[in-house]
Amino acid sequence: MVNERAVSDANFVFFGGTAGMGRAAAMELARRGANVLVVARDEKAGVDTVAALTKAGAASARFVEADLSTAAGIAAAARDVLEWRSVLHGVTHSAMSAFQGKQITPDGLEFTFALQYFARAAVNRLLRDALEASGDGRIAHVSGSVLEVMIPDLNDLQYEKRNWGFFRAVLGTQALGFLHVQEAARRWRGGAVSIAACCARPTKTKAMLDKRMPFIMRVMGRFGTTPEKSARNIVAFLTHASVSDANGAALRNPSRWRPRPIGWNCEKAAKLWEITTQIAAERGVKLP
Repeated sequence: MVNERAVSDANFVFFGGTAGMGRAAAMELARRGANVLVVARDEKAGVDTVAALTKAGAASARFVEADLSTAAGIAAAARDVLEWRSVLHGVTHSAMSAFQGKQITPDGLEFTFALQYFARAAVNRLLRDALEASGDGRIAHVSGSVLEVMIPDLNDLQYEKRNWGFFRAVLGTQALGFLHVQEAARRWRGGAVSIAACCARPTKTKAMLDKRMPFIMRVMGRFGTTPEKSARNIVAFLTHASVSDANGAALRNPSRWRPRPIGWNCEKAAKLWEITTQIAAERGVKLP
């Protein structure tokens, strides 16, 4: 039996928590009596999720509508989170969206990069002090089990020179997420915030089954595992008594607690951190 920390009345935020693995993890924290904030785009899904969380036993549950594809939306979401609670015990990122073809956000960023990398990295930095204030803040990044070779060209993150492809974009942003986890753990070493990549196998979620997804993604979703099974390590990372062995690590097998240090190119990780700072600043957001 794994020892868990006390999370009753603790504060947890789930970005993309209205469906799939994020919702499954949020439900587990609700059953443990936590305060749960869900941040997503779909208001109806948010209202339904809050009702389910409350019924499951959450000390409190709330939904915040947000557009995480723009810098302004990211900054607004972070402000809303801090207005909800100034002390945070956990943040989970699982937001994803179905789409077809290359999409450019109002900020001029490639959509997958904006939502699945930039939003996560920016939010983490904006909320870091609130996580630190809890004495044991944790950030769970939901990801595929990507390899270092999938890191995209850091000088062409918006695919202005290279050909865009769905899987290249999705896997590339997940690799950027690994670099962020590694660099954040390095920069925040000695503090009270832990961060890890919680990997998932193909999972039957609303986004995976959306008709706008490539056929192969829909097939993987159709025959994928349940969100509850894929969310096991997310819940474990948020609730284990200690996650010192998982800080800056990847949990590649969602069925087992086997954290492994990421250990990718340190120079690329540091460069990406600075690129992220610059992208945010150019769009009016100062990242700590």
